Amino acid sequence: MMKRIAFGLATIVIATSSVVAQQPEPAAPAKAVAKPERQICKQSAPSGSLIERRRECHTRAEWSRIAQEGRAAGQDVVDRAAMGGQ
Repeated sequence: MMKRIAFGLATIVIATSSVVAQQPEPAAPAKAVAKPERQICKQSAPSGSLIERRRECHTRAEWSRIAQEGRAAGQDVVDRAAMGGQ
């Protein structure tokens, strides 16, 4: 009789462990709030100043936009000079 009980318990343990092993893991909860972009800070000296320093902080996308605007302004100056200053 004890062998039957032990065998029955062993069968139940094996059956439940295989069912537990087949269950998918719960999905990680999705983050509701996106992490803000990291700020990149740069120091610059205003034109004509040897002492004063300015610090500007922007995201990578903002620095890219600022650089693009600067290139466009420089190209505009070059184009106007090539046309005779019109």
